[in-house]
Amino acid sequence: MLSESKSILKKLLAKSIRNKTSASEDKLLQNLLKKVYHKTSWDEKTMGDKHKIKNEIRSKIDLKPVKVLNLSVIKYAAAIISIVTLAFLFHHRNSTPKMLVTTTERVLDSVLLQDGSLVYLAPNSSLEYPETFKGKERNVKLLKGNAFFEVTKDPKHPFIIHSGQVKTKVLGTSFHIRLAEKSCRVSVVTGKVEVNYKNSTENLIPGEEAHTNGKLLKKETTPAIMAYNWYTQDVSLKEVKLREVLHLMHLKYGVTNTINSSKINDLKLTLFIGKKAAVEEILKQINYITNLNLSYENEIITQDSK
Repeated sequence: MLSESKSILKKLLAKSIRNKTSASEDKLLQNLLKKVYHKTSWDEKTMGDKHKIKNEIRSKIDLKPVKVLNLSVIKYAAAIISIVTLAFLFHHRNSTPKMLVTTTERVLDSVLLQDGSLVYLAPNSSLEYPETFKGKERNVKLLKGNAFFEVTKDPKHPFIIHSGQVKTKVLGTSFHIRLAEKSCRVSVVTGKVEVNYKNSTENLIPGEEAHTNGKLLKKETTPAIMAYNWYTQDVSLKEVKLREVLHLMHLKYGVTNTINSSKINDLKLTLFIGKKAAVEEILKQINYITNLNLSYENEIITQDSK
């Protein structure tokens, strides 16, 4: 019914401008304008501020003398032009892409983004991203957990990751982001990364990482285990402390441990971790080297009594 009213309205407006309408048609025109006007809604989220948009368009219109219409007709015609027609145009211009969320539980997963970038999500992690990238930037959000990003290079469209209060900006590179409840760390594997946190900015290259420290953003040397994409690469570690190996296992597999002894955690190891290695395989190597007798059950690594 509304579309039929608009069709009649269009014809009557054209006829009225040519001074061809009768008194009864003028009355019908007024009624139709009121009807369409009152049934038209404006969605602020997708269309923006209607007053700002209306003023912006008015400022660009070259006003020319036209036939003087009945004042009530002018009032509602203006309403139709600024709301019905513009609502349609701005709805399509300002429509936002559909947002998707991928969440992992006990196993890792990978997400292929529309631009070809790959995101590897560790267990218990969550990523929000658009179905398609639009505009000058490619924005995604790491909602929780840990992820490794392999970003497709596109200098004209910077890739930006929002993780808590930290914003990581890249053109094309690979890096880890570890988001905890009270901190965030960004470790670069390849390329260059710009990290912003509150009023601080750090530019990182391979071998460097930045992490939040209260209100500050601090740059440090990347730990050995963070210099790899261990989701798709084999990792050869030399003289690395056990605590670092256990941390890698926590990030990649989501496992925890009950090893509290500093003496044990500081033991140095040299071992090989295949990209598809299971937790049990890694522990078998560690036990062979250290004779610690570590075991794994219910997502927890413990040291069995001898």
